[in-house]
Amino acid sequence: MFTGIEEVDWASMGHAYTESATDVPDLLWGLASDDPARRDIALDGMYGAVHHQGDVYDSTVACIPFLFELIATPTVADRDAIVGLLRSIAGETEPDPGQLGGMFEDEEEDAEWIRPFLDASALIRGRADFFLGLLDDPDAELRAALPGALAHLHSDPARVFATLCDRLSVESDAEAVRALARAIGRLAVDHAETLGAVAGPVLRDIVDRTTDPELRMTGLAQLARCAPSLLPANTAELAVDVMRLAYETKHGAEEEKEPEPERPRTDTMVSYLRELEAGHRKSVDAELAGDLLEELHRALGDRTEERFDLLNEQLRSPDWGQRVAAVRMSGLLLTGWRAPDDLSVFLIAQQLLEEEPDLSERALGELSYVAPIAGIVADVLAACVEEWDEEWEPGGWQRTLYGRALEALALQGDVRAVPALVDVMAEGGDIPEYLARWVEEIDPEAAAPLGPVLLRRLAALPSDDRSQDKGRLIDTLGVLAPAEALPLLIGLLQDEQGRMTVWSALRALTRYGRAAAEAAPRLRELVTDETTSTEVGLDAAEALWAVTGEVEPVLPVVREGLDSDHWYGRSAALRILRSLGPAGAPLAPRLRELIAAPGTNAPEAVALWKVTGDAAAALPVLLSEWTATPRSRPATAACLAEMGPAAAPALPLIREELASVRRHNNDNSTGNMRYDVASDEALLRDCRTIVAALDG
Repeated sequence: MFTGIEEVDWASMGHAYTESATDVPDLLWGLASDDPARRDIALDGMYGAVHHQGDVYDSTVACIPFLFELIATPTVADRDAIVGLLRSIAGETEPDPGQLGGMFEDEEEDAEWIRPFLDASALIRGRADFFLGLLDDPDAELRAALPGALAHLHSDPARVFATLCDRLSVESDAEAVRALARAIGRLAVDHAETLGAVAGPVLRDIVDRTTDPELRMTGLAQLARCAPSLLPANTAELAVDVMRLAYETKHGAEEEKEPEPERPRTDTMVSYLRELEAGHRKSVDAELAGDLLEELHRALGDRTEERFDLLNEQLRSPDWGQRVAAVRMSGLLLTGWRAPDDLSVFLIAQQLLEEEPDLSERALGELSYVAPIAGIVADVLAACVEEWDEEWEPGGWQRTLYGRALEALALQGDVRAVPALVDVMAEGGDIPEYLARWVEEIDPEAAAPLGPVLLRRLAALPSDDRSQDKGRLIDTLGVLAPAEALPLLIGLLQDEQGRMTVWSALRALTRYGRAAAEAAPRLRELVTDETTSTEVGLDAAEALWAVTGEVEPVLPVVREGLDSDHWYGRSAALRILRSLGPAGAPLAPRLRELIAAPGTNAPEAVALWKVTGDAAAALPVLLSEWTATPRSRPATAACLAEMGPAAAPALPLIREELASVRRHNNDNSTGNMRYDVASDEALLRDCRTIVAALDG
C-alpha cells in the first residue's frame, strides 16, 4: 500500500499548522491501521490540519491518490469515513475561483491559494467513476457511503441514476438502501430537467413496496423534495404509522437488544462527535425514524396540511422522545407557517401535564415564541404559574419552570401574570431582558401595580450604575408611565449617567407624552446643544415632540438624521417623521429624494405618506418593496390601511398575502430559526382590514 508515498516531497508542502507536511504520511498510515483509536486520531488530524475548516492545501491534493487507495483496499476499516473526507475536500460544488479569490492582495499569491481547491476538486471528480465499481463491495458501511458520493461528484448523472436504480433491487443492507433513495432524490433535485420526471415514480415505488419503516420515511421525504405531486394522499398517515412502528419495535426489542461493542475513547473531534450523537439520541430517546420525520417535515415545506397533521400526531405519541422532537418542530413550524387552527398550540401545552421537567421546559420555550397565537392555553399557563409558585428563588428564577410559564403568560397579555411579576420583582428577582415587552402586552391599567415596585428598585441603584438592569427598569417604567417616576427619569437625563441610561430615559419620556411636560426644559437643552451626539439628539427630539408638540427645534435634528450614514440615524429620523405627520412637511422634498434613490425605500415612502398624504408618490414604492423586501410588509400594510381607497392597487398583493401559508418573514432558511409571530399577526390583521374596507 501507498507505493511512492516516500517519494512525495512532503517537506515542501504545508497545511493549516505548519509549512512542512512531513506528518501527513503518518496520518495516512493511521487511517490504514487496525487500531480504531489510531484511525480516529488520524481522521481527526486530516480534518484538523490537512483539511482544516474546509481549506485545501498542496498537501491535501497530494493525499488524494492515497485516500483512493485506502478505499480500494478491502482490509481497511472505516472506508466510509474516507469517502466522506474526499467529498468534503472536493467541495459541495465545483469551486468558483471568483468566490475563492480575494484572500491575498497579491494576484500571484491569491492564485497560489486558489489552485489546490481547483486541483483537488478536478482530481476527485475525475476519479468518481471508481466509486461505481464498489457498489457491490462486502462492506455495507462503504456501500451506504457511495450513493451520496456518486450523486455529489460524478459527471454523468444519468448514468449514476440508472446504476443506483438497478442497485435498489439487489441491495440487502437497510442503510445502504436508504442511501440509494436519498441519492436518487438528490439527483432528481439537482438535475430536475433531465431526471425529475423519472425519479418520482422510482421513489413512489419505494414508498409503496417497502416494509422498512425508515426506508418508507426516506422515500416520502425525497418525494416531497423532487416530486410532491406523487406523494400519496395519506402521506401523514403513512408517516405516523412509521413512527408507531418505530416506537413499538424499539420498546418491544429493548430488553433483547445486544449492546454494541464499545469503541475506545480518544481525545479527538471524531470521537467527541460520535459521543455527542450517541448522547443526543439517548437524551431524547429517539430512533432514526425521528430524524427521518424531521427530514420529511423540512422537505414538505409549504404543504402545511400534511405538516400539521404530522406534528399533531407526533405530539400525541406515547414515545417521550418523539414528543420532545415534536415540540421543537412545533416552534419551527408555528413561527414559520400559519396554522389552520389552534390544535397544535393546545397539544404543546398538553405536554406540561406530563410532569417531565425537560419536556415542560421545552414546551414553555416554544409557547413563548408563539404567544400571539396561544391564547387558547392561557388557563393552562396560569394554572402552571400557580402550581409552581413555590419552586423559584430570586436568582435565576427565569430559568425555572415557574419563570418560563410566567413569561409565556405575560407575552399573551394575560393580566394574571401581574401579581406574580409584582411578587418576583418585590423579592429582588432578576430583571428579565424583555420585561418591557412583556408588560407592553398587558393592559396598562391592569399592569399598574408593577410601577411602584420597579420604581423602588430603580431608585435603589447607585447613581453611577451602568448595569443592564437599570436600562430594563427604565424601559418598563416607560411602558407603565407612572407619574411618581417622572422626577427620577428626568434626573437621569444628565451626561454623567452614561449614554445608554440617557437613551433609555428619553425613550421612556417619549411614551409619557404630554404627561411629562416638566421634562421639556431639559429636552430642549439636549436638542439644541451642539455637543449632543446625533443619536441622543434624535431621541431627545422625538421625546420633545411627544411631550410638547414643538416642531421648530425638532426639524433640524431630524434632517441631520435623514442625511446620516449610520442606520440608526436614518431609522430614528424616519420614525420621528411618521409621528410628526403633516408637521414634518418641510422635510418632504428630502424624503422624495430618498425614495427615488436606490436601496430599501419602504420606510421613506411610509414617512412621505404620513407627512404629505401623497399616495401617488408613496404607493408605487410601497408595492415594489412589498415583493423585494418582505420584512417591510407589516409597516407597509399599516400605512395602506390608513390610505383608504387610494390603496386599491395593493389589493392583489394583500389577497396573496392572506392566502399564503408561510409567514411573511420566513425565508425558508434551514436551522433552528424562530420567526417573529407578533409582526406577522399584525400584518394579517391590517391586510384583513384593507380587504374589508375596499371590498365594502
